[in-house]
Order: sequence, then C-alpha cells, then structure tokens
Amino acid sequence: MSGHSLLAYVRRAAGLTQDALARLAGTSQSTLSAYERGAKSPSLAVAERIIEAAGHRLEVAPNLEFVEVPGQHGLHPFWLANELWRLAPERAFSTVVLPGPHHDWPSPRRPYRLRDREDRARAYTLILREGSPTDLLDYVDGALLVDIWKELDLPDPIRRAWLPLIRKTLPKSRRPRASDAEDNGPPGALIRLRPSRRSHYLRSERDVPDDDHSS
Repeated sequence: MSGHSLLAYVRRAAGLTQDALARLAGTSQSTLSAYERGAKSPSLAVAERIIEAAGHRLEVAPNLEFVEVPGQHGLHPFWLANELWRLAPERAFSTVVLPGPHHDWPSPRRPYRLRDREDRARAYTLILREGSPTDLLDYVDGALLVDIWKELDLPDPIRRAWLPLIRKTLPKSRRPRASDAEDNGPPGALIRLRPSRRSHYLRSERDVPDDDHSS
C-alpha cells in the first residue's frame, strides 16, 4: 500500500472526513487532500501525526502484500494476500453496498450486513472473487475470514490459493491434517496500523488515566 493510500485508508477506517481529520492533525483539508492524492508527500513525522489523529499508530511489522493470481479453468485473475489484517469493529460489522459504483462486477448491486453471518459469507465470497486489494482491505476482516472460511462458496483455485494463509493463522490443534498447498506467502516488510493511545488526547482533550494499561 502506498503512503497516500495509507492516509486515505486510516481516515476512512476512523469514519472521518478530510476536514475533520485535518483539524485533529493540525493541518488543512487542502493539504491532507494533496497527501491522499499523492500530489504532495508528507514527512514521516507529519504522516505519523495524521495517522495518530485517526486513532492509529505506525509500527514496523511483517509486510502486507498482494499478488495477482492468474486465472485458470475459466476463472479470471484474483488477488491474494500474504498476511491477514484486522478492521475496526464498526467497519467489520457495518452495512456495505456491493458492488460499488466504480466496480464492474457481474453481480447485482445490493446491501450486505456484515454483522449478519450469512450476509458476511456472501459478501466475503464476492470480494474474494471479484475485489481488488483496496476492496479486501476495506471490507474483509482477517479473523472473521478465518472464522467463516468453511462457509464461503469459493471456486477451487481461490480456495486453494488462500488455504495456506488460513491454515497458518489457526492454532495447530485446529489446522486441517490434509495439506494440499504450501504455507509460504510472498515475503516483505511494511508499516502496519495499531490503535494509538495518543488519539485519545486529540479526541477528548483530556489525559489518559495513569492506571490505564490498555494498548
């Protein structure tokens, strides 16, 4: 994920407008817009301040990468991640309309209630089949994907491609014994997002209590 995409992603994850996030981060809406479009590049310190204002923090972690898997047996190409990721709960259980207005998916446009297990299975199936990396990051939660994996109606090539990642995530006692794919994924390193305590100062303008040891 590029730097400007990262800023746009954390803002959407926080449910903030550009103007609201700019005010929290001490910058202007026009500057933040330029950062998100890639027209300007913020320094690392500025990017960190914006990301923390959106309720996250930067840390070095194993890379989240996507590779496009060529289509086979009549299936068009699809995207595969090398690590699972998490969504904020309000996004993971929101109601979304798919496909979006800018998508050319062979499916009727309709709302999906991600808090409903059956609807979430339908949405995840559609996104894994038709979605881009941005769609996956916007709508799919890694832990919920593992939980609902057996209920997804996926073509065999997609299921085989994602299976090693699903298996790698499960505790050993829950892993399937049959191994029809390797556990390896594309290597790399990237910046991952975590909830930030500093964001509480920006939003509430009061200190976090000294005995608050939550992360």
